[in-house]
Amino acid sequence: MNKKLKNTIQIIISLGLGILIFYLVYKQIDLNDVKENLKNAHWGFIIFPIIICFLSTWFRALRWNMLIEPVAKVPKTKNTLVAVMIGYFVNHLIPRGGEIARCGVLTKYEGIPMSELVGTVITERAFDLIITFSIVFLAALFEYDVMANFLANVHLLDKLVNLVTNPYLWGVILLFAIIFIFFRKKIAQLKFFQKFKGVGVGIWNGLKSFTKIKKKGLFLLYSFLIFFMYYLMLYTTFWLFDFSKDLSMEAGLVTYVFGALGMIVPTQGGIGAYEYMTIQALMLYGITQSQAGTFAAIAHVIEIVFFCVFGFLCTLILPIINKETTKVNNNDESI
Repeated sequence: MNKKLKNTIQIIISLGLGILIFYLVYKQIDLNDVKENLKNAHWGFIIFPIIICFLSTWFRALRWNMLIEPVAKVPKTKNTLVAVMIGYFVNHLIPRGGEIARCGVLTKYEGIPMSELVGTVITERAFDLIITFSIVFLAALFEYDVMANFLANVHLLDKLVNLVTNPYLWGVILLFAIIFIFFRKKIAQLKFFQKFKGVGVGIWNGLKSFTKIKKKGLFLLYSFLIFFMYYLMLYTTFWLFDFSKDLSMEAGLVTYVFGALGMIVPTQGGIGAYEYMTIQALMLYGITQSQAGTFAAIAHVIEIVFFCVFGFLCTLILPIINKETTKVNNNDESI
C-alpha cells in the first residue's frame, strides 16, 4: 500500500474514532448545563495553565538538548524549543507524527543527522514512560481509598481474576507458545516482530544512553519539572470553575493520571478518550457529570489550542529566526 495513502487512512480512522468517543461521551451530558458552567467560569485564571504549558515545553527543550549533546553539537535552544512546539502541533494532526517532525526541524536548521535525533527521542520516551508509571503509583498511594473504590465500582479486579483463571486464555497462550517454539525462526523474520523487537531494543539503548549525559542531576530535574508542569496545568484549570476550585492537590493528581491514560488511545491528541477518563476521575470527587464534562472539554481545549496556535506560528517564524542558515542552504543548492 502507498505510504501516503496508508497515512491518510490512519488519520481518518484515528480522527473518526476520536469523534465517535467524544460524541458517545457528551450525548449523555446536558449541553445547557455546560453552557451555564461556561458562563459562570472565571476566565481570568486561564492565563495560568497557558503559561505553565509554555514552561513545560521549555523544560522539554532544555532536556532534549542534554540528550543531543553526547551525540552531536548542541542546537540553539530557540530552535529546539520551536522544534518541540512544532512536534506537539503535528501530533495533534497526525498521531505520533510529531516526533519525526521535530527531528526534521533540527536536521534542517542545525545539520544534525536524523538517525542521531531519533535515538534521543527514543531515550526521552523511555524516561517519560518510567516517570508516568511512577506518577500512577503515587496517585494510587496518596489516594488509595478513592482508587480502590473506583476499581471496586467497575469490578476491574474481579474481571482480571476471571480473565487470569480462564482456561481458554491459558489454552490460547499455550498454543501460541508451541507455535513460537516450532516457528520461531520464521516469526523472527516477520515485519511486525522486527518492529516490536526494535522498540524494545530502542528503549533499552535509550536508558543506557543516560550514562553519557554529563549533568545527570539536571537532566532528572528537568524530567521532574516537565511532568510537574503538566500536573500544575491541570490543577490550575480547576480554578476556572466554582465546582472544582476547592478540589485537593491529590484530586488533581488522580485526575491528571486518568487523563494521561486517556491520551494513550490512538486518536488525535487523545480526543474523546481524554474527556471520558477525566470525567470519570472528577466524578469520584462528587463532581456532577455535566460539570466534569465542562471541565474536561475546557482543559483539553486549552492544551489543543495552545499547541496548535503556537505550533503553527512556530512553523512561520522558524525560517525568520534562522535567516543565516536558510541563506547558506540556498547557496549550497545553487552551486
